[in-house]
Amino acid sequence: MILLGEKLVSQRHTRRHWLQIGALGPVGLSLAQVLEAQAIGNSSATPRSCVLFVLHGGPSQLDTWDMKPAAPAEVRGEFRPIATSVPGVHIVEHLPRLARLGHLFSIVRSMHHTMINHNAATYIVTTGNPPLREQIAFTPTENDFPHLGAQLAFALPGRGLVPTAVTLPDPVSDGPYTCPGQNGGFLGATYAPFAIHGDPNADDFTVEGLVSDVGADRLRGRQTLLRSMDSFLGRLNDERRLDELDRYQRRAFELLASPATRQAFDLAGEPQRVRERYGRHKYGQSLLLARRLVEAGVRLVTVYWGGRVNNPDPHWDTHFNNNRRLKDDLLPPFDQCFSAFLQDLAERGMLENTLVICTGEFGRTPRFGQFTGNGVNETGRDHWAACYSLLLAGGRLGGGRILGRSDRFAAYPAEEPYTPQDLAATVLHSLGVNPTRHVRDAFLREVPLSEGQVRPHFFG
Repeated sequence: MILLGEKLVSQRHTRRHWLQIGALGPVGLSLAQVLEAQAIGNSSATPRSCVLFVLHGGPSQLDTWDMKPAAPAEVRGEFRPIATSVPGVHIVEHLPRLARLGHLFSIVRSMHHTMINHNAATYIVTTGNPPLREQIAFTPTENDFPHLGAQLAFALPGRGLVPTAVTLPDPVSDGPYTCPGQNGGFLGATYAPFAIHGDPNADDFTVEGLVSDVGADRLRGRQTLLRSMDSFLGRLNDERRLDELDRYQRRAFELLASPATRQAFDLAGEPQRVRERYGRHKYGQSLLLARRLVEAGVRLVTVYWGGRVNNPDPHWDTHFNNNRRLKDDLLPPFDQCFSAFLQDLAERGMLENTLVICTGEFGRTPRFGQFTGNGVNETGRDHWAACYSLLLAGGRLGGGRILGRSDRFAAYPAEEPYTPQDLAATVLHSLGVNPTRHVRDAFLREVPLSEGQVRPHFFG
């Protein structure tokens, strides 16, 4: 007799418990556990996809996309605007490559919401719904609204050999508090985005579970042993969730055995000149991997730049040394990788069918040293959600446009205010999902996927 514990026999168990037990299996079930967090992607030959590039920490709108050269020095800062390829449109001088590609992207200068802490603000950006509470110590729960990728997996279930949604390279957090809104929330792990952890630029980077050194015979042997364990577990408890576990295991083996899927995650297949073009750093290679995943049929890829806002990696939370950090640490690698990504999509004919969003969870204060409760000195800018900017690319309408307008200090929207709810509704609509479709949340309420307003002029 295999001792699995008295609680296993005497109590009903959730899928999470069974997956924990499944880790005893001969393949470790690490991939099966990952796959439980995925909905398998659409296998259409020409899928509409979206890449969400989150600059975690909150980049300053005044020092990037919405400069105010006529404002007082404590507002405008020391950076100068430069012309883009679009007449009359200017961005910061430290983004020269993107300036030459201004015709490929549009700038929204009137985004706003009310969340001034990283975790709550990240939640509203990644889910398109406001959180139940606004506080710093705010971590994921099963009551959360699901990530946009999970919403897509729920609404557009597919049978292909790629996930519907993928997130990389690391989850983002505020200190010890992982930001909610990055997983399946109340939809459950079944629909959560496939999470890739690690640095794609590292020589030893691999996607957990996607190993090429396990032959078909070994896989079949492992699958037989897993079925034996499942049969034993079934005699202990015939809960319907066991059938789901078996399905996830089957999908795990399908994915392990799929050369096409492994190839999509294999950056070694890219020419060195392409890898250098994106930049040999974590976020450059993450965007390159995002392009490969879109090509393979993934519907939504989220690339998080930042990890923990207090870690050694360069993040966008510039409470102190705003100018130096932007000029030296952040804007140059961002300019390289994001310009390469947009140009690569355009050259491959993918941009019209790939919606691209580059955003922080909020912006920064209009004045240097302006305190909003999160700490700042005269060299930095604090959190500011009342007005910020983001970039859009892709879709039929293309780039080269300015959407919305901020006031003279980029403090509040002056025309056409937009919200993260509007953006989420528009993305769902553009990818073929009705944003008003109802789903049952953790409190058994029937709620729409999004309460935002679809803005057709974002993408067309």
